[in-house]
Amino acid sequence: MSNRIATVELIQGLSAEERRRQPDPVAWLKEHDKMADDKTKVGGPYRERINLSEVKEVRDWATSLGVTPNALRKAVAAVGDEVDQVRAYLQKK
Repeated sequence: MSNRIATVELIQGLSAEERRRQPDPVAWLKEHDKMADDKTKVGGPYRERINLSEVKEVRDWATSLGVTPNALRKAVAAVGDEVDQVRAYLQKK
């Protein structure tokens, strides 16, 4: 639950321009709550998206992308959870 709160606080802390590109935090959380996190499925969509509600995934993706977990959360809040978009966003910074 604390990851969800952190995500909402992060989105609320974005500039007005960044926030316009983001979904409503409540709607975003409702949508992500519907998603199943099936740990038996590897590859595919689970490698194309970053799941901020899984501590291990945040740690692993942050390490893989060479950023801090907080920077990763900000990038996901700014451009969404698709790895390619996050990677491009982080390279621009």
